[in-house]
Amino acid sequence: MKIYIQIVLLFSLLSFGSCKDWLDLQPEGQATSEELFTSGDGFRSVLAGVYEAMASKNLYGVELQFGLVDCMSRQYTWSWDYSSQGVNMYKVAGEFDYYNSALRPTIDAVWKGGFNVVANTNNLIQNLEGASADLFKGGEMERKMILGEAYACRALMHFDLLRLFAPALIHDEGEERVPYVEDYPNIQPVGIAVKPFMDKVIRDLKKARELTVVFDTTALGQSMSSSGQSRFNGLLDHGMEGSQKPEDIDGFYQGRGFRLSYYAITALLARVYQYAGQYEEAFQMADTVLKFKAVGSLGTSYDMFSKEDFHGVSGDDFENKSDLKCVSNLIFAVYNEEAYNDYGLGNFFMKHPSGMNKGNWLVLDMDNQKIFMRPDETMDESNMDIRCKNLLFQPSSGLWGNQKISAKWYCSDNTEIRKKNVRILPVIRATEMRYIMAEYYARKKQFEEAYKILNEIRRNRSEYAEVEGGEWKTMEDLKVARDYATFERDLIRDAQREWISEGQLFYLYKRLGVRINFGKNEVREMNKSEYMLPIPEDQSM
Repeated sequence: MKIYIQIVLLFSLLSFGSCKDWLDLQPEGQATSEELFTSGDGFRSVLAGVYEAMASKNLYGVELQFGLVDCMSRQYTWSWDYSSQGVNMYKVAGEFDYYNSALRPTIDAVWKGGFNVVANTNNLIQNLEGASADLFKGGEMERKMILGEAYACRALMHFDLLRLFAPALIHDEGEERVPYVEDYPNIQPVGIAVKPFMDKVIRDLKKARELTVVFDTTALGQSMSSSGQSRFNGLLDHGMEGSQKPEDIDGFYQGRGFRLSYYAITALLARVYQYAGQYEEAFQMADTVLKFKAVGSLGTSYDMFSKEDFHGVSGDDFENKSDLKCVSNLIFAVYNEEAYNDYGLGNFFMKHPSGMNKGNWLVLDMDNQKIFMRPDETMDESNMDIRCKNLLFQPSSGLWGNQKISAKWYCSDNTEIRKKNVRILPVIRATEMRYIMAEYYARKKQFEEAYKILNEIRRNRSEYAEVEGGEWKTMEDLKVARDYATFERDLIRDAQREWISEGQLFYLYKRLGVRINFGKNEVREMNKSEYMLPIPEDQSM
């Protein structure tokens, strides 16, 4: 099997918003691979390039975010008129017509883009393994930090390619489809089965965790990750290292939420263990994440990932909402300062259609999927749940009834507010750690503990709303079920709300074999031909 490889030597500079520039790169064409690997700044540059490649449109910028993968989970509907605008690639994806000429090139680009990232991480890893600590400003600690992140990027990219192009474990028959590429260059790797593949992902993440812990548990490392504001917006918490003079901190160490830190790797390992069916290990990692604390020099202590703040999404004025990605709940996200222009977000999340042009409107299928009905379908909770009330919007015209669009990608007319919101491309949320723990408890038949977690999630996202008869109510706690099937139904309903337009719901459906609504009274599990993308035929370099 040939893998398409394009080695990335130089990328546009990542500044991570409020963080300092990492370094001034030479103009394109004036640096070679060998030159980059002769200095610590060169290694920083290549790592920045890996993250930027992951943020490309074909990966976590669009297709593995709110695009292709969420169409495959059938989150969206095209019941509004699209007939005058030709074939819609995303509508085709929602119909699982993967060989359609309108869609197949995008699927191939996901595969090629993913293995391009893998090739670059392998090149970085091989050069880092033998590099002298003297090359790096931060010495051996920085070398280990970059090496650990490279291993983690390699593991994440492989893992998501497996989740897209290989069978779920519940249907695994030992098919050898996706290769795990560990050497550079390697243009003809051989596909391996799912279980040994997962062993390699776990091995890489465990190694990455050991390498990154050296920096991330220092006083400065904890300061960079102590809260969502410090991870993503560069606003350091009181009493934490560097908070008195943040301008003196090397920009390379800032923006840890946009990097696979020790904390993010721990969360990713929880996700991977769960997908591999290793529920005990997944629980331990998820529990560890939610117990992480950052301790400052003045004795101040911050819960890194267990506190949630939704003030930035409150109210009806979407133009001025400043925290549409709810960063307090976010562990790892990919970054793109120019997301609005690079991805054409206004075309997906258009506020005001121009004539018949509705772009690629990603309209949520609220009616068929019924995601804001209480799981037992006894009540509509849409006016009580902030994930509907404050994080969905309806364009000024062109849609009708209960059809809405995710406001996580709302493109404010205020350039600064828009950039602050849309530059963050979520990959891992703390909510997922809670789901992992709840599912573990339910599998152990400890339903009281499982529902304690689910109901806490619901309470934190609940607001008072007026119901029939003039009474004001919030979402009521779910009744504790005594069977796993009912618990799974309740878990899925909450995940359908939490992961709107974030690219994770499809993987949940695939892992559990969830029965979903296909319309026309058809409710069933996706089959292999629907949940498994075709591997490209032409993979030549």
